[in-house]
Amino acid sequence: MNDLWGPIAPEEWRTVPCTAGRVATESDVKAGRAVFYIQGESSPASLELPCCAVQVLESGIEQPVVVVQAEQSASGIVFGVRPLDGGNGVCMEGEVRLLDSGFDPARI
Repeated sequence: MNDLWGPIAPEEWRTVPCTAGRVATESDVKAGRAVFYIQGESSPASLELPCCAVQVLESGIEQPVVVVQAEQSASGIVFGVRPLDGGNGVCMEGEVRLLDSGFDPARI
């Protein structure tokens, strides 16, 4: 588990572990298949995972991410993401632009 949230090669995004079709559990987070788990009411969002996206940070910077989790909560859709540079994050639907065709190497 040394590199649980390590960098992701753009061409390998399809192999990133994810939690699809159900809500995440604590063991999913520990295994790297999810970034968060909600204690309470949530449901899986209708989204094919993993998927490519661009996350817009508070600074306005855009970073390529792999969405590994999407859950509908009372506040809206919450995404668990993994930046290509490594790490993880949680964001709301309005902070992410989903990409239909994967990552464009010329724009990364």
